[in-house]
Amino acid sequence: MPVVSAELLLLLMPLAAVIAVVLARQQQRLADAGRENMDMRRAMQTLDAALAQVPVGLAVLDLELRYVRINRLLADINGLPAEDHIGKSIHDVIPEIAPAADIRIRQVMASGEPIVGSVFDGATPAQPHHRRVWRESLHPIFDGAGTLLGVTVIVEEITEQRRLAGALQDSQRREQRRTSELEGLMQAAPAALFLASDRECRRVKANPVAERLLRLRHGENPLADAPGGRAFAVYAGATLLALDQLPLQRAATTGEEIRGETLTVRFSDDERLHVVINAVPLRDATGEVVGAVAGFVEAPARAKAGIDA
Repeated sequence: MPVVSAELLLLLMPLAAVIAVVLARQQQRLADAGRENMDMRRAMQTLDAALAQVPVGLAVLDLELRYVRINRLLADINGLPAEDHIGKSIHDVIPEIAPAADIRIRQVMASGEPIVGSVFDGATPAQPHHRRVWRESLHPIFDGAGTLLGVTVIVEEITEQRRLAGALQDSQRREQRRTSELEGLMQAAPAALFLASDRECRRVKANPVAERLLRLRHGENPLADAPGGRAFAVYAGATLLALDQLPLQRAATTGEEIRGETLTVRFSDDERLHVVINAVPLRDATGEVVGAVAGFVEAPARAKAGIDA
C-alpha cells in the first residue's frame, strides 16, 4: 500500500477543507430547498382547500388562456373533471362560451384593470342543450415586480335568479293589466261600484256613479269613520247598521257573498236613497280573502214602496 508523504498531506488538507465547506453549503441548500418545497406544497394544499370551499366558480388562467387552477364548482359547471382542465385552453373546454370570454380576458390583460359583474349566457358541455346565465368577474394577476402572470376568473351562475326575476316582472305586468282593466270597468260601469283592496276595508275606492249617488268627494272612502261622521247613514229597515254590518265589510271579513240586499241610505238632510246591493269577497291564488267588491243600483219603485211602508 502506497504511503502518503507528509508534504502531500500538507498540500491536500486545505483542499479537503474547501471541499467540506462546499459540501456543507450544498447540503444546506438542499435542506432549504426541501423546506421551501414543503412550504410550497402546504401553500398549494391550503389554496386547493380554499378553492374547494368558496361558493362560486373560480379558475386561474395563464397568458395563453390555459387553466392553471380551477375549483370543483366551476369544473362541474364546465362538465369536465378539475384535473382534466389543467393545461387546456378555454377554447378546448368551453368552445361555445370561449370566444366572448376571450375578448373580455384579453381586455383585462391589456388594461391591467378588472372587469367586475359582467353577465353572459351560453351552454357548456355539462348541459349542451340548456342555455344558462352567469355573472363573471375577471382580475389580473401580477408578481412582485409588476409582471402580468395571468387572470383570475370568478363565475356565479344566476340562471335561476334571472328566471325568478323574469317571472316576477311577468306577474307585475299581469297585475298592472288587471288593475287597468278593473279601473276601466269601474269608470265605465253604469252601476255604483265599490272596491276594497284589504280585508279591513281601510282602502276603498268608489266609482263615479257611487260618488255621485252618495254625495262623496272624488277619492273619498265611503266607509271611513272620520271625525264628524259620514254624510249619510245606512239602514236595514228601521235598524241603523254599524260599519262592520255593511255588505262590503261582511264580504271582506267573513268571505260571505251578499246578493240582492235592500238597504236605505239616509243623508243628513233626511233625503233617502233606497238601493239593492250585491257584495262578493275577493280571493288570491290560494283562496285567501284579500278584499271585496260591491255594487248597488237604486231599488225598483215597488221595493221602495215596501221599504217606506
